Amino acid sequence: MAKIKENGKKSSLILCRTSQEVIDRGIPVITRGEGCHVFDQEGNAYLDLVSGVTRPVHVGYGRKELAQAIMDQALELPYFTPMFFTNPRALELSEVLSGLTPDKIDNFLFVCDGSEAVETAMKLAKQYHSYKGEKQRFKVISRRGAYHGVTSLALRALGTALPMRHSMEPLAPGSVFVESPYCFRCPLRLKYPDCEIACAEDVRRIIEFEGPDQISCFIGEPMQQGFGALAPPPEYWPIIRDICNDFGVLLIIDEIICGFGRTGRWFGIDHFGIQPDLITMAKGISSGYVPLGAVGCTDEVIDPIDTFEHLHTYANHPVACAAGLKNIEIIKDEDLVKRSEEMGRYFLDAIKSLEEHPIVGEVRGNGLWLGIDFTTDKKTRALFPMSRLNSLVDRAYHKGLIIKLMGLALELAPPLIIKKSEIDRGVEILHECINEEAKAI
Repeated sequence: MAKIKENGKKSSLILCRTSQEVIDRGIPVITRGEGCHVFDQEGNAYLDLVSGVTRPVHVGYGRKELAQAIMDQALELPYFTPMFFTNPRALELSEVLSGLTPDKIDNFLFVCDGSEAVETAMKLAKQYHSYKGEKQRFKVISRRGAYHGVTSLALRALGTALPMRHSMEPLAPGSVFVESPYCFRCPLRLKYPDCEIACAEDVRRIIEFEGPDQISCFIGEPMQQGFGALAPPPEYWPIIRDICNDFGVLLIIDEIICGFGRTGRWFGIDHFGIQPDLITMAKGISSGYVPLGAVGCTDEVIDPIDTFEHLHTYANHPVACAAGLKNIEIIKDEDLVKRSEEMGRYFLDAIKSLEEHPIVGEVRGNGLWLGIDFTTDKKTRALFPMSRLNSLVDRAYHKGLIIKLMGLALELAPPLIIKKSEIDRGVEILHECINEEAKAI
């Protein structure tokens, strides 16, 4: 892979998931951010509708109070080991999260990002079963279309045909995949609600086939990113919870995207009223100001484990935890979870108008996490060409709007501080881009 060119010279920087073709076209250098906007080295401004593209920037750019909390902690205590010792900020953040997360999730370990959180959760699940005398439980159930990160164990749960999985195969054994509740294009070719939630009910059959005594955990996002901000039917998660209970399978809810107000609740699973055994968190926990992720679990999971055999150098990092504390304080003080619900409703109503376009199949969303699914035929819901979706993203970028492609949809996930006027401007540009793309087709 050739290197990036900066000021006419080759840079030494390597980019993630960025093709040579994209690099050859030129890579924007983003130099600063303010509110919901970012600016490149040429001074061009962009309305960021995906919160830094990977969606962590919940409280917006340029929050001086967050930067101050980070600096103050770095001066006081920049680092100390996560084993044999602890620090005040990690203790404080665990107490704060205990009051926010779903009931019974009262134990926390802090890591650097979502992939590490998923890896840690799977190790907790495996060691839980081992301490209970069930060492044979090693299989992980995930869903086709899932994304749970890129570390070794997280890749086992990657349910999409991405090169990042294929290039690393063979992976550790034990991956079991079930269908996702993608009602717009049901993989079982059924129609809700007549389907009786077959995608969830079928998990029981698959567990029985794989061997109930070999299944460690089921992992899933409360709402899936892989199809573009996809919420399941309300019956889905209660069915999955009951099945896991019946077979002694731990349920890991991946809140890395959904958590901290993104869907209009503190956590995405709050929409469904079930009790997870473990949850993973990242992104909005620090609004991206520093790397931070976390795994939370119930007493029932951690109590049987005498020694959790796991270690990251930067686990329970005091500076990262200080950032998480200040970030959550801002979310609370500015009531950004409620704002996400209200502004999300406004945003969803606004983009519903996009369904008038012949190539828009479905608009959906919860809080400030929305998706626009495209099709070449509204009746058959035929797949939309990936090249055309990439073209839409490029059109928006050249008009000063940053959006992203997710599955066969466009995804929108702006900072929770976004204003109605910014939403209106974003929708206006989206209309322009979709009109232009439809004419090009």
